[in-house]
Amino acid sequence: MLPLCIKAELLCLRRAVENIPWRNRFSTCKGDASKYVYILAERFSPMERVKGAIEPRLQKGKERNVAIASRAIDRTVLEAGQVFSYHRLVGRPSRWRGFRSGLQLLRDEESEGIGGGLCQISNMLFQLAAEAGMLIVERHRHGLDLFPDHVRTAPFGCGATVRYNYNDLRFENPLPYAVIVNLQIVDEQLRGSIAAPCEPDFEVLLEERDHRFYRDNGWRMRENKIYRVIASRDGMAIKEELLAHNRCRVMY
Repeated sequence: MLPLCIKAELLCLRRAVENIPWRNRFSTCKGDASKYVYILAERFSPMERVKGAIEPRLQKGKERNVAIASRAIDRTVLEAGQVFSYHRLVGRPSRWRGFRSGLQLLRDEESEGIGGGLCQISNMLFQLAAEAGMLIVERHRHGLDLFPDHVRTAPFGCGATVRYNYNDLRFENPLPYAVIVNLQIVDEQLRGSIAAPCEPDFEVLLEERDHRFYRDNGWRMRENKIYRVIASRDGMAIKEELLAHNRCRVMY
């Protein structure tokens, strides 16, 4: 049986080959945020959700990791039809690039690893993309629910996990104009937005349905469904879609 590290590298190699046809669709261009004045979606999340819940060394590593990745993503412009790829912009987390050990989930278990904690960014980006009307191309759900709904501002399950380079977060801009993805750390908060140069003619609502806690083989589980409703400015529904069906183990 191959060691996990070799399996991971083989998966990365396979994904690199699969990415070849996508290269011309990925966006890497930066733009002037002042030209994008209409906010399609905006989110804030604290760098430390529950004080003392994570070992200080891992918390500091997570904050450093989030700061590095945020700078790589901030002010990325998506032209009409272009695709945002988390891994294309952030790249491989490594010590020589400044990343540190942080808390991460591996095989649905808590552990530590270089680049740990970056799911705070992918969680926010998934929410922003969903609320901005972006087309979700690739998203992987979490297998664990680590914390109670403390200061949660979005329904449970509105997140995405990433792992270089085979679990990516990707979304496409289906609008007829460009948008910009902004991501910064201000006052110990991660702040993100997707903005446009003109006022949109639609509104987006995320709805949680069929939420429940239940038992399965001795584990406490949580499940829900996230629907996206896109409506015109006059309130008429244009489209309704199932965005995510989440099931995971509860760890609290």
